[in-house]
Amino acid sequence: MSVFFYKRPDYISKLDGPLDSSNCQKYAEKAACAKGAFPEQLSFDNVIEGKSMPPCSLQDFMDYLVYISHDAENLQFYLWLLDYTKRFENLPASEKSLSPEWKIHNARPAFARGVSATAIEKSPVAVSLTEGSPYIDEDDTTKLTQGPASQRRSDDSSPQPSLKPVEACVSEPNVQTTQSLPSFADQPFRSEITQIISHYIDPSSPRELNISGKDRKSILHALQHTTHPSAFHPLLSILGLTLRNQSHPNFIRWSICNGNQPRVFFLRSMAIWTIALGLIMAVSLVLSHHSPWWRIFVLPIWFSGIATLVAAHKGLCILLYQFHTREIRPWEIESPNLSLSPRSSDNRDPEALPPSYSSERLSSFGGGNEYASEAWVDKWAMYQWWRKLMLKKVWVQEEGLRLIQNRIVQQAHAWGALMGVSLTIVVVALPRGNLI
Repeated sequence: MSVFFYKRPDYISKLDGPLDSSNCQKYAEKAACAKGAFPEQLSFDNVIEGKSMPPCSLQDFMDYLVYISHDAENLQFYLWLLDYTKRFENLPASEKSLSPEWKIHNARPAFARGVSATAIEKSPVAVSLTEGSPYIDEDDTTKLTQGPASQRRSDDSSPQPSLKPVEACVSEPNVQTTQSLPSFADQPFRSEITQIISHYIDPSSPRELNISGKDRKSILHALQHTTHPSAFHPLLSILGLTLRNQSHPNFIRWSICNGNQPRVFFLRSMAIWTIALGLIMAVSLVLSHHSPWWRIFVLPIWFSGIATLVAAHKGLCILLYQFHTREIRPWEIESPNLSLSPRSSDNRDPEALPPSYSSERLSSFGGGNEYASEAWVDKWAMYQWWRKLMLKKVWVQEEGLRLIQNRIVQQAHAWGALMGVSLTIVVVALPRGNLI
């Protein structure tokens, strides 16, 4: 009987305010309720490592975060940090020693333990962290035609640290200490860290992360002393848990739908009209003088209508499912890199992925994630509703997604058969009205 009561995991809505450990805990609790709902092929790790196929690939995940969820900067920074950590670990020991591991629970960096606390507090590095400038809060947008989360600001109203360029700290005269600090210029990847700050950490940056002022200040403080990946530990934890327990489940839930909103609305409307047509035919036959066995012919009508309605309720078009396809997304209207023919789902070599896999959205550096000026926005707005029902169809390559769709279709057919047969038995059992 479980097929009758299969339910997609609930949508995990965003929590108000900046990302922090408490929000991550709430996301984890909600995601735990959906544990086991997705096949292993669609796990977060497989998606991030590029092992899943369209429409559940890393590129599709990024598109979802840009155009639907509006928080793509989380994934962009997370991917950079994973790559940065690998590159840092591959450095020679002599270079890594210039950027010691940052001890989160220590007030001072590991390389400055011999420096007096008073000297550090009076240093230009520490003084720069006390300078703040508040910034204006803005509401997060959730509409497809509006800007993404890169325009959003944290709900934390606490003053934010002004970002003094790291290089500036080098040129300033330092206080007298018993131990000299390593030169910033000699630390590995220092220029890249400066770029990351201006892209993700600095308030009003093009891909500003929605983090609290406390976490922002803590990270900036660490980065002004070291380029070791441990300086980003708070972000790695917060963003990793948010992507894994909120963004990824919502993405898979959204990917199950193989039709766009106009098609799903059309399917629901047609299903209701089909069920109503079956009811009209049943009433007409009951009131007629014809044999009750003629009423059996309303069964396929009711079955079709009910099954279509149940599947459409979960965003699935049974017809597209039968052909192993899905409709293209609005932003894919002019994309030349879509797979229009069957491909082997077992071929998960990243080199075999479509060219769009290397989209600039996956680049760590670049402009914001706004898309209002993209060509597809105006083109989609000019489409008539009937034209949105006839969009190009593309092949569903991810078999893990098909497993979920299989269960939804089985559930739709089960409910269609159960309710259709039950209603038909009732109609056949009614006496003839002999009025028509």
